[in-house]
Amino acid sequence: MMNKIKLTLLSFALVWASLASAQHKYSCTSDEKAFGGNDLVSYFQGTAQAGLDEFELEYDGLKLYFVSAENRATFQEDPEKYMPAYGGWCATAVSSDVYVQPDYNMFKIQDGALYFFEVKAFYNGRTQWEKDPQIHEISATKNYRDKFGTNRR
Repeated sequence: MMNKIKLTLLSFALVWASLASAQHKYSCTSDEKAFGGNDLVSYFQGTAQAGLDEFELEYDGLKLYFVSAENRATFQEDPEKYMPAYGGWCATAVSSDVYVQPDYNMFKIQDGALYFFEVKAFYNGRTQWEKDPQIHEISATKNYRDKFGTNRR
């Protein structure tokens, strides 16, 4: 009986995840502060820092915020370098072809790319990713490309 309940709950979770799956390539929309309002350049400096309204920049339909004019200019020099992999969706979830809002403070820089991860209760996407990052990256890249027609971004 307990296994049947668990199986039913798992089935429900998978159906719900597929229904809630991404319809747009970014984990945020044009009417909100993209990526939690954090400065994308700051991640590459080792920390997630909240950007300021005075250093707002619109890029690819998103409202991006930076901590300084210097960081905004750095981003503008090479935007694709700083945009998060897989549109900012939880990288581990994308490797399973599920699109889940991440915690924008849970991140990793790997091979020069910014990855975000979901953290909930007893689940940490970054911990799961780090168990086999190469396999996750291959799967996530394929899934994201198949869904949005673009590699990683």
